[in-house]
Amino acid sequence: MKQIIIELSDEQHDIMTSHLQKGTTLNINNETFSGFEFRLKCVEGNLSSWVEIEMNGVVDLGEVNWEIK
Repeated sequence: MKQIIIELSDEQHDIMTSHLQKGTTLNINNETFSGFEFRLKCVEGNLSSWVEIEMNGVVDLGEVNWEIK
């Protein structure tokens, strides 16, 4: 089985967890249920890669390094 490994900085991780916590709180307050989505976006030729998180709105975490093992 292959793995996709995405490296996040501490700042990117903090932004991601904060966004997901806000989304979870919003869901609880509105008595709704939703998931979240990770999007790894890449420019062909490995020129640039970045991650977006969507849960009650989209947050761009910025450039990341990633690999498939």
